[in-house]
Amino acid sequence: MINVANLKKRLVFVVFAVPLALVFINSTFSFSAPLSKLLGHTPRPDLAPIYPGQILAFLIVMLGAYEYRRMLSIIFPVNAFWIGYVWILTMGIAYLFNYSVPGTLSIYVLLILVAFEAFFCGKANPQARWKRACLFFSGIVFLNIASISMMSLFRDPFMQLFSPSTVPFMHFIAVVVVITAVFMCDSAAYFVGSAWGKRRLSASISPNKTIEGSAAGLMASILIVSVSWIFIRDPKYPMFIGPIMGVLIGVMAQAGDLLVSLIKRYFKVKDAGSMIFGHGGVLDRFDSLFFAAPVLYLLAWVLTR
Repeated sequence: MINVANLKKRLVFVVFAVPLALVFINSTFSFSAPLSKLLGHTPRPDLAPIYPGQILAFLIVMLGAYEYRRMLSIIFPVNAFWIGYVWILTMGIAYLFNYSVPGTLSIYVLLILVAFEAFFCGKANPQARWKRACLFFSGIVFLNIASISMMSLFRDPFMQLFSPSTVPFMHFIAVVVVITAVFMCDSAAYFVGSAWGKRRLSASISPNKTIEGSAAGLMASILIVSVSWIFIRDPKYPMFIGPIMGVLIGVMAQAGDLLVSLIKRYFKVKDAGSMIFGHGGVLDRFDSLFFAAPVLYLLAWVLTR
């Protein structure tokens, strides 16, 4: 059954948030020069533009990291989990300024940080320390992948798949399509599942999710991306890429939702946070996007090789 009171809160949030998000996402103003000066660097001519949409994506992930730290702190109140913020922040800034650290080395640095955190803040019980390290490490890696992947949607190779937009204030229409597909996938799954869902998708992880709702969410994603692809794709890429992208978004968006539901069940919390009016926390609202963005990054990398 649809929760009417919660639905009203969601609609109020959407009315105010969507226009602001569209302005931020499609802005072509570059922060490259101002941020370089702020950090004491001389602006480099080869530095890729840093767009408001990328900054917004980065901030959203950092808020998600804050919520994950709060959940971790429920089990491990004495901690130094703040080093996860520092690592994600460093990796994000390095990416924006074209100083990306090789994946193997960056993960190794994180592993060292996690190990020292577990050694000095964990209890004497080795099992408790190992659980602490695994939960901390896996969560921070996931959020860092989401951060880099979401920011990468504003750059090549993803933007190579699309024709440059000629419509003012729609420079990143491809990113808008991706976000719309993810959120409509969530919405279709919610409404269809609430109204007609009978068979549970995964009762042990998220009892309110149904197979009928999941199928509706997948179809919504495929429809939105397939139709949009006709008009915004680069002609050198075939038409069937659109439906493939829609399937990937629909599947990964729902996988991300289930993953965060699993995390919340583990920590025994209803919502990851309460930052977003009517939606719970950042992880509750953007979990699908966090999981869908990396597969699009991977798809674009494969198609442009």
